[in-house]
Amino acid sequence: MNEELLKSLKNKKILVLGFARSGYQTAKILHKHGIEVIVNSYENLNDNLEANELKQLGIDIVSGEHPIFLLDNIDLIIKNPGIPYKIEILKEAIKRNISIFTEIEVASSLYNNEIIAITGTNGKTTTTTLIYEILKQDRNTEVKVAGNIGYPLIEVMDNAQENDLIILEVSSFQLNGVDKFRPNIAIITNLEEAHLDYHSSKDEYHKIKKRIFKNQTEDNYLILNIKDKDLYKNDIINSRVIYYSLDNSSEVAYIEDDWFIFNQEKIFNKNKLSLLGNHNLENCINAAIVSKIKGVSNKSITDILYNFSGVAHRMQYVGDNNGVKYYNDSKATNPTSTSKALSGFEKNVILICGGQDRGVDFKELESQLSKLKALICIGESKSILANLGQRNNLKTILAEKVADATKIAENIADKDDIILLSPACASWDQYKNFEERGEEFINTFNNIKNKSDKHGK
Repeated sequence: MNEELLKSLKNKKILVLGFARSGYQTAKILHKHGIEVIVNSYENLNDNLEANELKQLGIDIVSGEHPIFLLDNIDLIIKNPGIPYKIEILKEAIKRNISIFTEIEVASSLYNNEIIAITGTNGKTTTTTLIYEILKQDRNTEVKVAGNIGYPLIEVMDNAQENDLIILEVSSFQLNGVDKFRPNIAIITNLEEAHLDYHSSKDEYHKIKKRIFKNQTEDNYLILNIKDKDLYKNDIINSRVIYYSLDNSSEVAYIEDDWFIFNQEKIFNKNKLSLLGNHNLENCINAAIVSKIKGVSNKSITDILYNFSGVAHRMQYVGDNNGVKYYNDSKATNPTSTSKALSGFEKNVILICGGQDRGVDFKELESQLSKLKALICIGESKSILANLGQRNNLKTILAEKVADATKIAENIADKDDIILLSPACASWDQYKNFEERGEEFINTFNNIKNKSDKHGK
């Protein structure tokens, strides 16, 4: 642990803004180390068990509003990544020059573990999981996964030993609140357009993503997709950069004769990968490069890459019913992600799509629409997507939620068809999160499958 920073924090009063798992763990762990914290949540926490636990520890909690007076005598704010900077309490904090960080900045500065950090518009979770699965089977020391994948970094690092390796998935929301964050190895899977309801522009979103390498030195590695190379031409990068490609446009990491080559060595055969699509090939390449940097054997790499069945809610194969295959890609929260999901199929796809309307342009999907047998539209954006489908002469159906859409898809599906939930939208118009949306799809499939089995179909 960084004892000097710990001593400094003990002389500060910290406001933890927002609750959920990140805020709860941040407040609890900082308090455990003798740091004064106060928790503030817009959600009413009077009946929240975890909030009441913190109260029992002597931590002050203010909930139901964000009163400005809380900023009096506050030295530092650690905010939930999803809280926008445009709310009044944060605008006032900026006026008062109060530092505002996310939990990953504090955690990565407070603890001394080596960090491999993964960000990007798409592919973060799959890449993070692949790296974790490969490294955990090949190392004598512990490997832990943290961050946007569901486990607060401060919680994971506080429970880790100093030589444990941390694999960290990082979102733009988290990177928006960092200053000294410096991973040993950083990956930007790709840079597309996303979260424009939160960030002011595509350029601003890209700048925030690039904070992942801002503090890196020549002792660190940065892994980038060569197709995005022009996006980095004006950036100062001090780390050792490795560009990879799906052809021979990279000199170090590329595909040749179906093999991924890294530093002139054959690592894996792309035709043996269990995951579909070029986007997943890129995820596997990222994982392989990190693994080779860390000295992992080719056998350990291929043992995972050739047998990996996917991440829950990310192109997750759910099952087969009467020759119709079901895939859950609920984590596809933007058009680029859905377009990449569709690229893994050739034809006969019944696509369930739609969700929160964030003003996104869905034209990017048009290049893949010829693969669709039907488009079933749900959520706030269903009318926009339905118009897109009708303009492209697609069979287009409106539904309410995922369960309704899945039943409709089952009724129109024939043998060898694909039913794919890949919404291209956030879930917050109808669901707590994309996981809940995906679970509704899985549960509906299971009900359909059970009925079919009972009737002997």
